[in-house]
Amino acid sequence: MNVRDYITAAILYVLMFLVYAGVGAPIGMTVAGSLFVFAACAVVWGTIFMLLFTKVNKKGIVLLFGLIWAAMQLMSFWGVALVIAVGAVIAELFWRTLDRHKFSTMLLCFTVQVVFLYLGMTIPLIFMKDMYLAAVSAYADLYSTVFDMLIGPMFFVGLAATVVGCVVGAFLGKLLLKKHFQKAGSYERGYQTHSFFRAGPTNEALAGGCLCVSYF
Repeated sequence: MNVRDYITAAILYVLMFLVYAGVGAPIGMTVAGSLFVFAACAVVWGTIFMLLFTKVNKKGIVLLFGLIWAAMQLMSFWGVALVIAVGAVIAELFWRTLDRHKFSTMLLCFTVQVVFLYLGMTIPLIFMKDMYLAAVSAYADLYSTVFDMLIGPMFFVGLAATVVGCVVGAFLGKLLLKKHFQKAGSYERGYQTHSFFRAGPTNEALAGGCLCVSYF
């Protein structure tokens, strides 16, 4: 990745964190809502992630997001950071192995990333409860109550909601970006570069050029 890619990624990462602060954090202040923080964020994140994946469609971009988020969680509890980092590595492996120009690959990597954010919040609490609560002592009462919910079916309800949120967000992002390109007049010229925008005969778009120039 070049300097421009890092700047673009940084801008979009900041947007994601602002969404988390504005949408996820308030939801997470309630016991029931804490299990659906990432499901809610994923619906909004979908557009940002799809933009990131198409604007900076290069190796390392998936891993970078996960590691940044993991590094931030080191300030709370290392177990959370570890789970998120593992998810980032898995998502990056998919990103490198599969065709990263396809929407299905973008959807998969986005979902893996967000699911591991959810698992990062829940798995350490389930298996390392005492250490977790000691690390986040200011929220010990809240997370202790969340733990009581996690040992039941609500863990899987929250997990399923997170996956659904990712799918909805990704398809919403795909739809919004498609409309953006059509409105800008660049959809027909640029869809050849990224296959989830592909809609016609291949010989019609051979002169497509670089899609990346018209995102912002």
